[in-house]
Amino acid sequence: MKATASILIDRPISAVWDFVADVANMEIWVNGVSALAPTSEGEFGVGSTFKSKYTYAGKTHAVTYVITEFDPPNCITMRSTSGPFPFEGSTELREEAEGTRVFNTIDASPTNAFLTVWFAVLGVVLKLMMRRQLRKELVELRSHLEETETGEQED
Repeated sequence: MKATASILIDRPISAVWDFVADVANMEIWVNGVSALAPTSEGEFGVGSTFKSKYTYAGKTHAVTYVITEFDPPNCITMRSTSGPFPFEGSTELREEAEGTRVFNTIDASPTNAFLTVWFAVLGVVLKLMMRRQLRKELVELRSHLEETETGEQED
């Protein structure tokens, strides 16, 4: 099941890319993600791996990821290699006159027969919930990047 949301951020594409391509920043804008750590050595790009904790519905899971696409400053895509459910997440950037358009996409798959039926029966509702969550994360990303630019947020 695939869902996408987008938002316009009043920042140059290079600034947005520098932030979203640093997976350590996921804790700031991706809901439920914490304790990010690299698990591979060398230059970051396709094939790089990392891990995190992911908290959802009161339960915390360990998740591992591999970068499957790394195209600066346009797109970073990662796939989970372990965790509560398989998914692929992509963040795509497009330069526009007013700033940078960011597309956040997730494609999640059921892991068993029960979830397959659940996805089929509740598909429309689940997709709306996924899209709402992606949009919320993008609002957090925009807020962080635009506040950082104006100097309103000091960490």
